[in-house]
Amino acid sequence: MRVVYIVSADNKAKAEDLLKKDEIVNRGSITVRSAISLDIEEDGYFVVYDGSSEAVKLADQLLTGLAHRYKKADDVLRKMDAQEDAAIEGFGNILG
Repeated sequence: MRVVYIVSADNKAKAEDLLKKDEIVNRGSITVRSAISLDIEEDGYFVVYDGSSEAVKLADQLLTGLAHRYKKADDVLRKMDAQEDAAIEGFGNILG
């Protein structure tokens, strides 16, 4: 299950640290990207978490007051996936 949170620049490090220090949550995938790098006009960073439903519930609790779920999560995930696909394709072209 992938969820997207938005967090301010001031709280980015703390939010990331909380997720990484939790024994259950840190088993999932945590990706942090600036909104600007995805051409999305928001202030701050997106934290994309991919984990079990139990871990997502814990992540929600850990990030209370620091970050909140982003309403347009599909846009963020689509843009991230497109960037990753382009990078993989470019790398494949280099290796021939």
